[in-house]
Amino acid sequence: MSDGSPGKLGLVSLGCPKNLVDSEEMLGTLRSAGWDIVADESEADVIVVNTCGFIESAREESIAALLEAARFKEAGRCRLLVAAGCLAQRYGAALAAELPEVDAFLGTADLERLGQILARRAGRVLVGPAGHHLQRAGTPRFLEPGARSAYLKIADGCSRRCAFCAIPQIRGPARSRPIDDIVVEASLLAARGIVELNLVAQDSSAYGRDLGRGQGIVALVRALEAIEGVRWIRLLYLYPDSVPDALLEAMAGHSKLVPYLDVPIQHASASVLRRMRRGHGPAALRRLLARARRRVPGVFLRTAVLVGHPGETKGDFDELLAFVQEAGFHHLGAFRYSAEEGTASARSGEPVSKRVSYDRWRRIMAAQRKIARRLNRALVGTEIEVLVEAPDDDRGFVLRGRHRGQAPEVDGVTYLVSCEARRGDIVRARVIDSSDHDLVAEPL
Repeated sequence: MSDGSPGKLGLVSLGCPKNLVDSEEMLGTLRSAGWDIVADESEADVIVVNTCGFIESAREESIAALLEAARFKEAGRCRLLVAAGCLAQRYGAALAAELPEVDAFLGTADLERLGQILARRAGRVLVGPAGHHLQRAGTPRFLEPGARSAYLKIADGCSRRCAFCAIPQIRGPARSRPIDDIVVEASLLAARGIVELNLVAQDSSAYGRDLGRGQGIVALVRALEAIEGVRWIRLLYLYPDSVPDALLEAMAGHSKLVPYLDVPIQHASASVLRRMRRGHGPAALRRLLARARRRVPGVFLRTAVLVGHPGETKGDFDELLAFVQEAGFHHLGAFRYSAEEGTASARSGEPVSKRVSYDRWRRIMAAQRKIARRLNRALVGTEIEVLVEAPDDDRGFVLRGRHRGQAPEVDGVTYLVSCEARRGDIVRARVIDSSDHDLVAEPL
């Protein structure tokens, strides 16, 4: 190990699914080079922390993970600690001065060069200009053994200029992968037993525009539907003003594209949306939701909102709260504003106090809990299809899975009782009970 030869490697992946894909590719590449991947950090010769730098809480989590991993250098076999990903891309030089425990910093533009760091053929800070890295079908990926669901990154970066967001600084402008390349990777995943593809990008609705394809996302979905073995295709992170009718028609046409619309609205007050530079107002959001429900009966809706943005008044928040209650999203994530260096929002004045923003966050989540409970209760007695993922850890006789309206990791689960099925099976079942987030069903 001291001479750079392969040893045991542990990786901690933080942040979003797009970051997870990066982590899987780093692990896959190193495994192909002879590295032994271990789940227990105490057994690792090298620990890589793939960091998130999106908002303040994510940065704090990343720093804590690095300091925790550094303990294994003091009382373990770890000899090399690497900080990779978004936080390293954004603050690599500054962090190098503040964290002597970390041996190397690897930015998002240079992830393919991790092997050079492990072989001691690179400097301590390897952070190039944002926007140079893009996935390729031939890059190995390390998936959880027995996985039947996987994320498929279709693009990287973002060309929008939302006032609060630093992603364009960290990841660079939007860069779409060619359809043929994505289809090859999807086919390879299907050959490994993957039945559900979850398509991710910073802005999936913008897929293909940089390649000259106006509705590239529709063409991509149609190409992926032809892959044998793929049963479900799920689209994540669509921008509210860019959901074409053709996409909704595909969802409604009993195709492999599940009737699940993930559209982060961020806010519903015209004045806050204007400050955020979102490019639309609340009327456009209402039209989108009405159009989706009209064209895709039974569509499942997910969104994300941001409270505490500079200039957000009590009246603005009340508008957002009323919109959430009116819209009836099945799933909602709420975040508190974090001033991001270099963004327009950070220069626009004092944000709402932390106490007030926390109270607003709490009220939004309480309202959403009631909505989710009501919508889940309405599913009792209906028939659904459930993708079996694993036995439930707490109930050995129960299988755990997800229905079409539940995305991995964020939307709750469906428990199947009295069911014999294998991981990856899709079981027809009737819902017999519900909670705020989860369902209970029995096979038909």
